[in-house]
Amino acid sequence: MFLFCLYKIEALKEEDCPATVLQIFTKYLELVRKLQQTYRMEPAGSHGVWSLDDHQFIPFLWGSAQLIGNPTLQPHHFPDPKIAAENAKDYMFMNCIEYINKVKTGLFAEHSNQLWNISAVPYWEKVNSGFLKMYKVEVLSKYPVIQHVLFGSLLSISPAASPAPTTGDS
Repeated sequence: MFLFCLYKIEALKEEDCPATVLQIFTKYLELVRKLQQTYRMEPAGSHGVWSLDDHQFIPFLWGSAQLIGNPTLQPHHFPDPKIAAENAKDYMFMNCIEYINKVKTGLFAEHSNQLWNISAVPYWEKVNSGFLKMYKVEVLSKYPVIQHVLFGSLLSISPAASPAPTTGDS
């Protein structure tokens, strides 16, 4: 939300989006992961093996968007720890998978069942649209996540206007 507010006050511009995600947010993830490991912290919004943890939706959402149109990496590749490790520095999604492989033990299909199921989706576009739908339902619409947000001039409590429907959408 902090980054969103920086865009709202125009401290960051639209052309800053790639750097915001790939540099600032990536450094934030590194810090959070280091704190979790150092102090053995359980992340807020942890769902265990049954779902993707709340704190992980954004890096997976943005990471899957980064992979749309990638000619060599397909969704079925990411459960392979070697492929994830080889691509972790270049792709946020693969970095998330590499981190999971470092902190969890056992078979990927058992400790990260939701992600294992997602690896069967044939295209990154579909993976990304699925993450967006899950993020809206599992994070944004949950009271425990939103209850601490301070609404005001930057973050309005008023519902957003629905986008105008486009032709060809189903």
